[in-house]
Amino acid sequence: MKKLARELKTIARQLESLSQKTESMATAFEADPATQAPAKKGGRTRVAKTKAAGTTPTDQVLAIMKRFKKGITVESLRGKSGLNEKQISNIVHRACKKGKMKRIGRGVYSVYDS
Repeated sequence: MKKLARELKTIARQLESLSQKTESMATAFEADPATQAPAKKGGRTRVAKTKAAGTTPTDQVLAIMKRFKKGITVESLRGKSGLNEKQISNIVHRACKKGKMKRIGRGVYSVYDS
């Protein structure tokens, strides 16, 4: 019984020490100006989402297609790009209309060479 009481006291001391360390870290974190959120002005503000150049799904599909000189199937595009069937269908349709790719055969497309 004495051994259990001694172990409990040791654990209590360790917990108190950890609690003090945690509080000192929290105060240091709060005092650091880099972690402070900017002060809000009133009203709602919207932040415009910007896309990096070349990261659209169409650009992604065209980049995949450029690696396959003899063409690639729609199924292979789905697997390599991670896009769903409808997205691939829309991208292929729009790109063919704009002249960026051409249809080689049924379900097989290639980047337009010109």
